[in-house]
Amino acid sequence: MVEKNKHLTSKFLSWQVLFLLFLALFFVRNCLLPMVSDDIPYAFIWDGADRGNLLDGVGPQQRISSFYDIVVSQWSHYFTWGGRILGIGLTQVFAWQGKEIFNLLNTLVFGGLMLLVFRIGTGLPIPKMNRTYMLWLVLSFWFLLPDPFLTTLWMCGSCVFLWMGLLEFLFLLPFAIKYWHPDFWQKPPRWSVPLMALSGLCAGWSVETGAAATGLITLLTLFYFYKQKQLAPWMVVGFVFLCIGGLMLTQAPGEMVRLELQRLYEYNPDLPADMYWTPLMFKINFYECFWQVTKLWLPLLALMGCYIWQLPSGHRWNRVTKFQAVMMAGAISVMLVMIFVPVAPARAGFFSTVAVIVASMSALKELMPEIDALYQRRRLLCRTVTACSLAMVAATAAIFCWVEWDVRQQWMSRIDYLNDHRDQELVVVHQIDVVPIADDICEYWGCVTWNTDILAWGSDLEPRPEGSHNIMYAQYYGWKQVITDGEDRRLIE
Repeated sequence: MVEKNKHLTSKFLSWQVLFLLFLALFFVRNCLLPMVSDDIPYAFIWDGADRGNLLDGVGPQQRISSFYDIVVSQWSHYFTWGGRILGIGLTQVFAWQGKEIFNLLNTLVFGGLMLLVFRIGTGLPIPKMNRTYMLWLVLSFWFLLPDPFLTTLWMCGSCVFLWMGLLEFLFLLPFAIKYWHPDFWQKPPRWSVPLMALSGLCAGWSVETGAAATGLITLLTLFYFYKQKQLAPWMVVGFVFLCIGGLMLTQAPGEMVRLELQRLYEYNPDLPADMYWTPLMFKINFYECFWQVTKLWLPLLALMGCYIWQLPSGHRWNRVTKFQAVMMAGAISVMLVMIFVPVAPARAGFFSTVAVIVASMSALKELMPEIDALYQRRRLLCRTVTACSLAMVAATAAIFCWVEWDVRQQWMSRIDYLNDHRDQELVVVHQIDVVPIADDICEYWGCVTWNTDILAWGSDLEPRPEGSHNIMYAQYYGWKQVITDGEDRRLIE
């Protein structure tokens, strides 16, 4: 009977069950989040001739109704706003087809990235996954990602960061497998070269921060394989096309156009355009981007520190620590560069943080014998720690879902009200408010759920009739003109 109970407990707490429960939670949160902020303007063909769809005073726009419309839109977007063709193109596909399909696919991409992190970080096949690995992944992806609400749940942000992160790490996967298993692709198949060319092009043409970090990691990896006399054509071709994709991304004609338009028309009281590249900008970028991201790395760095500490003196520069050093180099280099970029958001550190999680997985693999031994000696302690960790996830998840359900109810009620008054020339609605605990959590933790700042800076409608989101929302739902009551929350300190 005891053995049977142990078997049932093991099955109930298996990594597969933990993984599915975590993905179910993520899916529910996806479903609670409506199309917001830039999701709505990207449901229309990009109007590059009239400053695009995101600036105040936007005129009447044409809804996307076909893939051809998306091609036309992205052509205009590339020459008048920016080079993120893949991420923004995906956003327009989902804005056209509806968010329901996005909710499902986004959950699968999120789960796929978690498994990819395990595969790259440990070099092990997925069947070698266990509860310890999965628990570390769950805790890392739940507590340590920068601005997870904006990078993994918000549709436009997720397409740009989460989905592009998957492409970037998929590109790195063959390099990692080759590193951990030198016999991998000793005789590469003929399709390896075109595959890596396509993968490299997509990874490079993804999002600036992730592409840059991927490029540095790949360059260091190529140098290693060159020294080992293992450099193969698929590696070089992959890197070349990664660079080509990166150039297509960063050298898009629209990049300079967008910077000038934002300088002229976007409101940023904390850092006006004439204060770029001043001590004020560096200070804001350090605290709002660099520190907000890197402080979340401390548990990951602590695990790597434990691994390095227990190594004998003279054996601390080994295969594992070299892998960790390369991942850390890619991660930290991007964060340092972001200090010198005007208006650097914390979400720019998404790829960097995932790269550090990858590095921590390699340490966890090496420490697994010690962890198993500790579990045998201190089983009750280990189970208590696990239970407390999962309880923290459950407690915070309950708060997030409560906040997001409350905001969704306000959102849906507003749409019903506006539909009932669609014949009025101007409809005034109440602004969306969050429960106070949401602001308290986000103040200390980052943007993990709805908060007043997110609503004030683009997610909610505004009391200004010229606001682009007001105009786009009205066009999307067939209303005439809508504004919110009260003051402009961007002006409230």
